[in-house]
Amino acid sequence: MDERLDFSQNWNGKLNCNSFTTMRLHNPIKYCVGAVKQIYLKGVWKGNAKVLDVRRIYLKDINQFVAKLDTGLPVEDCRQLFRTMYKNRPGINWDTQLIDLCLFEYLKETKEPQLFK
Repeated sequence: MDERLDFSQNWNGKLNCNSFTTMRLHNPIKYCVGAVKQIYLKGVWKGNAKVLDVRRIYLKDINQFVAKLDTGLPVEDCRQLFRTMYKNRPGINWDTQLIDLCLFEYLKETKEPQLFK
C-alpha cells in the first residue's frame, strides 16, 4: 500500500465523504478492486481508501450522472476538465482511451477526523 493518489482539488466535496469516485486513465494494475491508496489533497493526507469497484468507460460515456457526482460539473465541462488534466500526455486518442471510473471507500481507522458530526 505504498501507492499515493493525489488530488489537486476536492471536486464536489467528494473527499469529505466516506465513499467517493475518481476518474483516471485506464491502468488495470493500479486501479483494481481491493487496492488500497493513500489519499492526498494538495499534499495533505486525507486517509487510506480501498477500491470497491472499477468501471471502464470512454470519455464519451461520461454522462450527467457521472459528471455531477464526480466533479459537480455539467457533462461537457467535466469532459473538458479530464482532457485538460492529461493535456501533457502526448498521443491520447480520446475516442479509444479507456478511463477507469473508480469507487473508493475510506478505511474507517485511517480517515481524518471530522470537524462536525
